[in-house]
Amino acid sequence: MNENNIPNKGLLKRIAELEMQLKKKNEELRNIRNIFLSKIGHEFRTPMNSIIGFSNILAKNNLTTDQKELYLEYINSSSDDLLNLVENMIDLAMLESGQMELNKATCSVNSLFNELYARFNRERHILEKYSVALLMSKSVEENDLVIKIDPLRLKQVLSILISNGLKFTEKGVVEFGYKVNEQNQLYFFVKDSGKGVPEDLQNMIFNSFQKENDDLDNQKSGVGIGLAIAREVVKLMGGDIGFKPNPTRGSLFYFTLPMRKVKVDNESFFLKDNKNNYLFSKGNIAI
Repeated sequence: MNENNIPNKGLLKRIAELEMQLKKKNEELRNIRNIFLSKIGHEFRTPMNSIIGFSNILAKNNLTTDQKELYLEYINSSSDDLLNLVENMIDLAMLESGQMELNKATCSVNSLFNELYARFNRERHILEKYSVALLMSKSVEENDLVIKIDPLRLKQVLSILISNGLKFTEKGVVEFGYKVNEQNQLYFFVKDSGKGVPEDLQNMIFNSFQKENDDLDNQKSGVGIGLAIAREVVKLMGGDIGFKPNPTRGSLFYFTLPMRKVKVDNESFFLKDNKNNYLFSKGNIAI
């Protein structure tokens, strides 16, 4: 054999390594797909079964008005769950492909918090969480905090965190709030007195499809993409998100948005980041 035709041993070794890496990556993708399909199948069936079941009951003629209203409430709640699942899947795909863009507008944080409180107080009753108190903490007086941000995405992140808090708390408190911290950051938090996150899962809770623990799942945790979406949206907004176990019981989730002081006139100032993504105003200043 001609010496020039002898394959380079180093090249063959590198090709073999790449083939092994490709095989491993394909196996990981298959595992993710299997986890996704098993979880998404369950998550689709649960609200669909509820919608179909209560719709069949509503077809009966011997129901009272109160019973009809209750069953319609269950149907509406299940429909919202189904729609939320589809929207989360689309959002995660857009985030991971870099196609999601922020639609910035002025937003009253206190008004947004009031809306979230009303929504999740209703959700608390639907879930029959009568032993759970929903608390709201606002560090700035009404209408005194206005920021320029994507209100829909801010609401989405907070909704994911509050919803998780309610799901995993059977008795106690779920509290959400905000403050401007010492680092001139807008600090949002959601804390609960629920079962908490197992120690072996605390380093992966913001990853997609990682909720494989049956005890954590318990038919409540969804497909494991909510916190992954929250992480990516906060990152898109230029902030950081984190988690801490509560000192007593439960969990504390938080995220921060960076800001700095900017002089406007002698009576007021704005806080915003160096990309002008967020605007903070004191004293009902119009933006």
